[in-house]
Amino acid sequence: WREWSSGVFSSDLDKRAPLGTTVDSRIFEASYAPFLKLDLQPTSWLRLSGGVRTEVFTFDVRNRCVTCAEQPAGNTSSGLALPKMNVILGPWFSTEFFANYGEGYHSNDARSAVAQAASPLARAKNYEVGLRSIPWGPEGVELTATLWALDLKQELVFVGDEGTTEIRGASRRRGMEVAARGQVWGPLYFNGSVTWTKAEFTNGDAIPLAPEVTAYGALLLRWPEGLTSQIQATYLGVRPLSEDRSAKAPSWTTFDLSERYHLPIKLSHGRLEAFLFVQNLFNAKWEQATFFFDSRLRNEAAGVADTHFVPGNPRFVMAGLSWYF
Repeated sequence: WREWSSGVFSSDLDKRAPLGTTVDSRIFEASYAPFLKLDLQPTSWLRLSGGVRTEVFTFDVRNRCVTCAEQPAGNTSSGLALPKMNVILGPWFSTEFFANYGEGYHSNDARSAVAQAASPLARAKNYEVGLRSIPWGPEGVELTATLWALDLKQELVFVGDEGTTEIRGASRRRGMEVAARGQVWGPLYFNGSVTWTKAEFTNGDAIPLAPEVTAYGALLLRWPEGLTSQIQATYLGVRPLSEDRSAKAPSWTTFDLSERYHLPIKLSHGRLEAFLFVQNLFNAKWEQATFFFDSRLRNEAAGVADTHFVPGNPRFVMAGLSWYF
């Protein structure tokens, strides 16, 4: 069971007082997913794999607020058969090529599924082609480059001032990803990727909160005597907050540092490890969650469309001792 409530609040620096409730629901949601899988290698340079998975969902929503403006209630169920297929060619010169097709889904908000003429399960179709190479031997860095597209039957957009989601129609995402991971040299390892995405509704409008560029990178160094150091960077690019692209959320980059040391203490069971973790190493200012909707201050006559965000965590340091047994 899940319980969901949304309300209107008045707040200042000292207190927060609820003014009313928009929706109050109790939800029971269950899913079942039997599947079949087949792998086949007819030649040394050709591999095939595929399968099908069936997803069955049931939704049961009960209203718990007889005075609320929104009172979704009811039950429904839905199912999808989702095929997938992968073709891998090679390897030649430590490089293999692949083409993949697969179908997935996202489940709609249970309240929307029972209250609107919406499919409880929105089908997604994914296409990708690419290559994977390990040019410096089996212990070296693995490089991957992929072109992909994702078609979604229905897109859900969060409505911040109502605390719910609404359906905005079909969408298409297409993009490319370049990734690398593996041993760079001796005790030094790298793992990272850069993804470029163009995300739009089929009518050309932007999908709110869909970033164009995302990136991640981590360097890991395994020192002698049980010490492991890692520094990682995360980048989230500029993303539209509205369909007409008139408002955008800024990009941000954060760095995290971690140190782990295997203590040379013999125990009858397990081992001890000391750790140090520094989140947001350079204390960057970033926005954890950002939305664009109408809001009204106490002395304003009408609502004003503006950006609303939750500040990201400042620098945070944590240290401790772990016992693995």
